[in-house]
Amino acid sequence: MRLVWWLATVLTISFISIALSEQGTLSPLRNLALTANAPVELGLRDIASPVSNIFGGITDRGEISEENRRLREELEALRAQLAEQQDAAQRIKELEDALGVKQSRPEDLLKAANVIAEDTAGFKRLIAIDVGQDDGLDEGMVVLSRNGSLVGTISLIYADFAWVRLITDPDSTVNAQVNVTVQSQGSDVVTPPTPTPDVASSPTPAPTPQPTLAPTEPVRAVAKGDLRRRILLDLLPSDAIVARGDLAVTSGHGGNYPRGLLIGTIEDVDDRPQAPFKTATIEPAVDLFGLDTVLVLLSLKPARLTSP
Repeated sequence: MRLVWWLATVLTISFISIALSEQGTLSPLRNLALTANAPVELGLRDIASPVSNIFGGITDRGEISEENRRLREELEALRAQLAEQQDAAQRIKELEDALGVKQSRPEDLLKAANVIAEDTAGFKRLIAIDVGQDDGLDEGMVVLSRNGSLVGTISLIYADFAWVRLITDPDSTVNAQVNVTVQSQGSDVVTPPTPTPDVASSPTPAPTPQPTLAPTEPVRAVAKGDLRRRILLDLLPSDAIVARGDLAVTSGHGGNYPRGLLIGTIEDVDDRPQAPFKTATIEPAVDLFGLDTVLVLLSLKPARLTSP
């Protein structure tokens, strides 16, 4: 019975409160309560604000980390694309150079190859290329740079790749010649014209003869690799006129190399008095350990000279 009276009282008070609220009678009391509670509410809000900022910062930091990760992935993809484009441009340039060599040597059959490895262990100077016996290669074939300079010869061959012995290898020997040029002073003298009597002028001075480059007979020698990654030019005649800057090329003797392939430039000459021969150092025409593309000369079958 007591519970029934309590429920009835609560319902009556609720109905009266709703009626008074609808009529606006309780508005002053509600405004007073809000005014009284405002400082407490502001204090609680100030206390809770750092905690809210911490949780908000954690949420924002997660979003920032995710954005940074996405941006790093996009940057990596763009850099990879740029590297691929640069590599493609470099490859096109190399193939264009190789095509230029092919056009300059229409009688030769050339096979382009990529350098895939280098072997500098010990005293050997070798590079590996991605073509082999299945592509028509054979041991002893001549290998050129993409600009047509001498690189070396095929020393070991497999089905789909081969090793190239560079011309700086101690076992490399090439019959060479030096195309020497000397300066000759012109001896022709031009007689100045005789001035006419009516014109007062000084006679025209004779032009000074200019020195010209006169080719001489090529100097034969042997280009050999040494242990210091150089090329030595040996067996130069003692009376040969060889100077720094002269070009050393293949002589074609022996049948293992075509004539006229550029080996390099004379860097230094060792001229010893009373010695039967001179020696010289050759700077290779190409950076032998910076090669990407080479050309194999398929049309020349090297002569394998053997002792009788």
